[in-house]
Amino acid sequence: MAAFVGLVGVVLGALLSAVATYLTTRSTKRLDLEHSYDRALRDKRLESYQQLFHISKCLPRYWRPTEVPTRQDLRRFRQNFHDWYFGESAGGMFLTVAAKDVYIRLLNSLAQAIPDDRDACEQPLHADESHALRALASELRHQLSADVGAAATTINILPKVTRWSGPAKVRRSCTRPGSVQRCAGVYSASRTTHERLAEPTPPIFLATSRAR
Repeated sequence: MAAFVGLVGVVLGALLSAVATYLTTRSTKRLDLEHSYDRALRDKRLESYQQLFHISKCLPRYWRPTEVPTRQDLRRFRQNFHDWYFGESAGGMFLTVAAKDVYIRLLNSLAQAIPDDRDACEQPLHADESHALRALASELRHQLSADVGAAATTINILPKVTRWSGPAKVRRSCTRPGSVQRCAGVYSASRTTHERLAEPTPPIFLATSRAR
């Protein structure tokens, strides 16, 4: 009987070990597959974002007086963005929600700035139209950089400097005559701890009255 119980224990232990190994291996493989998919998606997104970033050079942060595009040029710009989105590389598939929102707003602004009349396509852009298009393009580039982790972050590592306003005022208080007198400086409550530590400690005077 004891041998049978021992055999059953060994079999159950082996089964539990096999189940645990199977679950662990399955979980590890699933994590590896997810990691591989995320890495492949990141690589494809980076490649598509680089192309879109390059296309957006037609809308820089500012234009020189001789580089201001006409409305006909905007039609070509819009077509370039459209070809990237629906092209063979299908760049629009890899846009994040935030990047797609900026992209759609930029395309809508381009469409509004392009007139239906062919004769009006040579008219220059208004100042507000130019500013809106360039601001959206700049926002799109910033979002693309943030999505791939390339956006620069400014970190202030310098300590805060407290302006020194001169030495602290001291008010002295002494005990009554005839006993041990002790005068101590009482600092203003408006002083910070840093200023109190930086200033010298006022001297302590000890004096005794003459014995009667």
